[in-house]
Amino acid sequence: MPAQPSWHLRIPEIRAALSSPASPPFLDRPAIEHLFGLRRRQAIRILTACGGYQVGKTFLVGRETLLSYMEEIARSGSVERIRTRKLRVSAALNEVANHVAAQRTRIRTDPGVLRRRPADLPAAIELVAPGKIQITYEGATDLLARIAEIAAAAANDFPRFRDLFEGHKA
Repeated sequence: MPAQPSWHLRIPEIRAALSSPASPPFLDRPAIEHLFGLRRRQAIRILTACGGYQVGKTFLVGRETLLSYMEEIARSGSVERIRTRKLRVSAALNEVANHVAAQRTRIRTDPGVLRRRPADLPAAIELVAPGKIQITYEGATDLLARIAEIAAAAANDFPRFRDLFEGHKA
């Protein structure tokens, strides 16, 4: 898929500038470059697409012609497709960044955690009522370490773990 023009998302802003009474009736290449935030080659492409014409060494397009061209682009739905794609790409990049941050997080646990039994859970993990536990922690990684301790205790002696957390037997 070819790259989409960067100015498509700024169409409302550009149309507002062109609709202003202070806007000139004709625009040349430097004016298009400035208005659209483009370089020379892309500005020439817009002038050509709008049916611009050359007067001496200057390439011009009428303001109304340019406004009609932009209206046509807005009606085509390409702007909304670009906006949707940009949001989708941004969401995917954020998801990847979150995943990378999670993978880089190191959960520090003491060496005995893998041998932990339900009865050996630290005081920071407390069964306060049937169906309710309280975990005291000092940060996100500490909380994850506490959860790892609970998981290890369950894996090492599940019948006792089930008795403690379902039946509240001591």
